[in-house]
Amino acid sequence: MHKIREVSIPSNGRVIVISDIHGELELFESLLEKVNFSLEDYLIINGDLCEKGANSKGVVRSIMDLSASHPHVYVTEGNCDTLVEDLLDENPKLMNYLHTRKHTIISEWLVEVGFEMKEGTTVQEIKEILTAHFSTEINWLMELPTAIETEDYVFVHAGLDDRENWRETDRITAITMPAFLDRSHQTGKYVVVGHWPVVNYSTRIPTYNPIIDHAKKIIAIDGGNVIKSTGQLNAFIIQRTPSGDTFNNTYTDKHPVYEVLMDFKSEPMMTGVISYPYFDINPLQSDEHFTLCEQPETNEQLYVKNEYIQQYENGQFHVKTGVSCAQISVNKGDVVSVVDSNCEGFDLIKKDGVEGWIEKGILLQVNENKLKEKAIKVLS
Repeated sequence: MHKIREVSIPSNGRVIVISDIHGELELFESLLEKVNFSLEDYLIINGDLCEKGANSKGVVRSIMDLSASHPHVYVTEGNCDTLVEDLLDENPKLMNYLHTRKHTIISEWLVEVGFEMKEGTTVQEIKEILTAHFSTEINWLMELPTAIETEDYVFVHAGLDDRENWRETDRITAITMPAFLDRSHQTGKYVVVGHWPVVNYSTRIPTYNPIIDHAKKIIAIDGGNVIKSTGQLNAFIIQRTPSGDTFNNTYTDKHPVYEVLMDFKSEPMMTGVISYPYFDINPLQSDEHFTLCEQPETNEQLYVKNEYIQQYENGQFHVKTGVSCAQISVNKGDVVSVVDSNCEGFDLIKKDGVEGWIEKGILLQVNENKLKEKAIKVLS
């Protein structure tokens, strides 16, 4: 890994870390507003500015402007930000990518200049057009460091090899490594990563909030924004003090906001989550709203909402998408996000970044400004 930027951060102040924006400009701007981002703060964007969301070009321009006008904005590259490298290298596989993806920064740029791709359009033709109009943006993305190292932290998109000299980690590995929280490293510092949605680590109750492993010194912050329909865009906040750092987080998402009208207590047996890559199930016992199922790969028994169960042509059952199998308790007056209100008997909600089912009929939709009233959750 050759592109490592060293940054000195004072022992007093606030560091805001955001990763995996994925072209969601409105969520990004809303999150900066929610944390009251100011000139005194350090802001680190930890990769994957682009792709999947609907406004990658807007996100890139916004962060470029922030970097130019703010003294303490730093950005690392993610795997989704290297698409411009394929463009400059004239990778022929890029054309299939552009024809099969709904949202991509290259397509957005082409629309902006009024160019329509046809069946015979070549990558060389696209390169010529985009380098003529967007050379500033392309060069900026190409020059992003793979990692940022400070006195106490390493910020990298996906992960690092477990070797004495972590700087020898291959660049592609550093931006594509899966499930880094299940691994280890030898930096002696906290390593902050995105890339792998934290809900994939959930077992008992699905959470989209950052996870801190103090023993391994790994902090995973990807809230599954865009990648998961239930995801969120997290801001991980490091409050620096001479006596030691403390960690907080908050988030934004696109789900409508409701107020709880009465208490609901979860059933203790209703726990667990269906998440990548274990979507196959064997139904054991069906009830009115939930079916007790076994996951063949994990041997876990989970209560799956009936509407989420589908059957392959070969007769095998599976869950159509990752989903909570947990109920969660709520109290009158709580403010929650509703993820799915289309099922019988229960609504799927998120409360403070935790996803679960509650009884239908106990929610009242409120103004989305309620989101701003959510207190920042202090992580242990």
